[in-house]
Amino acid sequence: MADLVPRGVTGHAEEFLDAFRVLIVNGPRQSGKTTLLQELNAGRGGTYLTLDDGSLRAAAHADPVAFIAGGARPMMIDEIQRGGDDLILAIKAAVDRQGGRGQFVLAGSTRFLSTPSLSESLAGRAGILEVWPFAQEELAGSGKSFLVTAFEDPETLRTSVLAAYGRQDYFELICRGSYPEAVALRSEFTRDQWYRAYVQSIIDTDVREMARIDEPSSLRRLLGLAAASTVQEPNMAKIGSDLQLHRGTVARYLGLLETVFLVRQIPAWSRNLVARAVRRPKVHVTDTGLAAHLIGVDPDGLAARVSPARGPLVESFIVNEIAKQATWAPFRVGLHHWRVSQGAEVDLVLERNNGRIVGVEAKATESVKQDDFKGLATLRDTIGADFVHGFVFYTGPRSLSFGDRLTALPVSDLWDR
Repeated sequence: MADLVPRGVTGHAEEFLDAFRVLIVNGPRQSGKTTLLQELNAGRGGTYLTLDDGSLRAAAHADPVAFIAGGARPMMIDEIQRGGDDLILAIKAAVDRQGGRGQFVLAGSTRFLSTPSLSESLAGRAGILEVWPFAQEELAGSGKSFLVTAFEDPETLRTSVLAAYGRQDYFELICRGSYPEAVALRSEFTRDQWYRAYVQSIIDTDVREMARIDEPSSLRRLLGLAAASTVQEPNMAKIGSDLQLHRGTVARYLGLLETVFLVRQIPAWSRNLVARAVRRPKVHVTDTGLAAHLIGVDPDGLAARVSPARGPLVESFIVNEIAKQATWAPFRVGLHHWRVSQGAEVDLVLERNNGRIVGVEAKATESVKQDDFKGLATLRDTIGADFVHGFVFYTGPRSLSFGDRLTALPVSDLWDR
């Protein structure tokens, strides 16, 4: 199934290969990076190598200069984080010597250029893309990103169209997750086992190779705690007390989980850049299927009359879908959250480089009311003309106008409009 789904970032990948000496493709394991590299290789006639192969990895460590000397360009090296500092230095020397575009494609299951073990960042030589597990837009094949429409033509989203998805459909999608392998599995039991093995593999392989971890179980417990409190601003002192870890260790472990793409931190937004820097981020588990596995909830559990996980998982689902669309958008957009002390808040503030803003709120309810737009209205009135539109996503069936630049949308309008 994974081979048949066109990926949104393919266009940017082709563009970057023509523009940069090195293309870096980052993303979690099992997200489709290998398939993308093989597609690029088939079109460009290059060389594909993976450092998950023990013999190739040993050769790369033993003589990195010889390892990259042969083979047609572009040379595509998968799981590059397993090659070490000397291999990156050899690649840097090679691309500086040869000077051509599209010499290497390096795919990593960690944000490997930011790890302390590397002395070279390839700055000025590389374009960087992220490949995430499937977005619903990719699976639906719609080719119409909410993100682009929200900035460029938001009024079209106010037209009332009955959604093809219902509340239970959303809960099924949330608990299934979006990793290609998980999408292909039809049994909840086998999918649960897949997620269990996936987490163990990431922590036991990628994290252990990247950093010294005395107690891997503490990292697993932190990930479980992140899933149980997804969408919240982490209190390092309380988490440290709960896990019996120093708050500095908690911050380091959280950074490691972000480096291997298991969590994403959404920074606070403010027009004051200093205030933006010091406020706490929100933490989201990057795949709601993984989060549902970690906290032990299924679609029926989310649909129950009382479900503490429902609101947070719906919000994370929406945030993750928009974050994926941002990787192939034709413009750069930052994802933030906004909260005024003891006042208004907005789940997601999308900011383009030109200062234009779209606000997004997530509701796990089948109906919306004026109060649900309170934070968006405050943001609109605060920033004025730069506010493009504010949207409340909910599990109801149709789009509804709530006044000046404020609209309620079914969750499926993220991909199926």
